[in-house]
Amino acid sequence: MKDNYVEGIAKSQLDDEITRIAKKAQRRELSGKEMVTAIQNEDGTIYRVICIEGMGAYIYLAMEITGIGLVDLHAENLNPGKYDSLFIFK
Repeated sequence: MKDNYVEGIAKSQLDDEITRIAKKAQRRELSGKEMVTAIQNEDGTIYRVICIEGMGAYIYLAMEITGIGLVDLHAENLNPGKYDSLFIFK
């Protein structure tokens, strides 16, 4: 797993919870395609990008982040482009 913060951008108030989720997702990593997840802060700016290997780990990460109230803008998009998931506050 690669977990990177965008320099100079404020973290979300939920960042500690997202970190907990990411650590649990990392334990589910298997070989497979790298999936890229971007997370916006409450201001609507991407502040964190998590790259995780394997569909199971990615699905766990996405479902758990959704569970804390964020919305994946790319949930229904099979060709999302740069990010497989883009989580925002609604």
